Amino acid sequence: MTYSHLEHANDVEPSVGHAHLREQCPFHTEEAAEPPFHVVSRHGDVFDLLMRPAEWRNGFGVGINPQPGGVLGTADDPDHRRQRRVLQDAFRPASIARLDDEVHQVCDELWTSAFGEDGEGDFVRLFAFPFPAIVIAVLLGVPRERRDDFGRWSDDIVNTLGGADPALAEAANRHIFALVDELVDVRKELHERGEPLPDDVLSVMTRAEIDGVLSHHEVRRLSQQLLVAGHETTASLISLMLYRIIEQPELMTQLRADPDLVPAAVEEFLRYDAPVQGLFRTNPEPSSVCGRDLPANSRVQALFASANRDAEVYDQPDEIRLDRFGPGSRSHLAFGWGVHHCIGAALARSEGQIALRSIIERFDNVERIGDVGINEPFILRGLTTLPIRWKTRRSS
Repeated sequence: MTYSHLEHANDVEPSVGHAHLREQCPFHTEEAAEPPFHVVSRHGDVFDLLMRPAEWRNGFGVGINPQPGGVLGTADDPDHRRQRRVLQDAFRPASIARLDDEVHQVCDELWTSAFGEDGEGDFVRLFAFPFPAIVIAVLLGVPRERRDDFGRWSDDIVNTLGGADPALAEAANRHIFALVDELVDVRKELHERGEPLPDDVLSVMTRAEIDGVLSHHEVRRLSQQLLVAGHETTASLISLMLYRIIEQPELMTQLRADPDLVPAAVEEFLRYDAPVQGLFRTNPEPSSVCGRDLPANSRVQALFASANRDAEVYDQPDEIRLDRFGPGSRSHLAFGWGVHHCIGAALARSEGQIALRSIIERFDNVERIGDVGINEPFILRGLTTLPIRWKTRRSS
């Protein structure tokens, strides 16, 4: 019987299917899809694909259905390079570090509201889902009173990447674009009066629009992409970290004994449970992958999550080793690689570290009290529910 990648991509442990792909069919054709697409799963093949951006393009869309006309992560050079140049300073590690106080404040407010007392609830709904949505809103410059819908809009857009009803994304985009239009108009008025603009990413993009570097359409689309890419994947990282810590309590013991492991631990959790299982690339001209000649307009999924468990690259890849990543160690592919390496990587790392420190320092005890829910888009890896019971650490 022919193996189906789609059938197993949303398993609680998709790594089992990924291992099958690496070992039995490293170049896999998913015949069940319409139209069929290909999957590469070994680290070397995924890396090779990512390092040929001129042949294997992002601009036809990175989800299962072709969606040309994107920006940044869903665009190709020279547009991709121009758009990235506008945003890159705002997403450098030093710039993200300057947001630490605000991000900590967001975390503290959410955590105190959700976990201030002993109780039970869904960790995804209470913390993992809203935290990164609010942080992205802060980064963009969305006023506090306008942030509540951000998470829902992001969810509707992401679900369409896996083939859900596109009408949901269309409605969400209309709401996002209307809000962006309003906030950009405010910044343009400030500029016309000679007054300083707020110190946020929407101001950076507004200045670029005024200078003719970005179109208003691009400002809208970039805002939407930053929301979606920066929200869903980080929510997945945070919820999956807690899930693994609950399932393997020795991880909590290690982290409490040595909190300095937190940055390396976040890298290992990213490798072990890559929030982006794999994105699609398309070739405008005939090209090859894994030694196979493919016609133009072939769709190939580069399976990052599988590459991150490849024993040819990582020793004991199916074990979580909190000291795996340190100076001189080889990185993972959770953020992609090459020209399209995730521009928000530093922000995701910062949020992951802040959330992980809260988990180990502020929960006295935490346990899972029900089954987890898995997200629908098979290109992503995340939890929709993580029911827990917790006891809060009391200050001595």
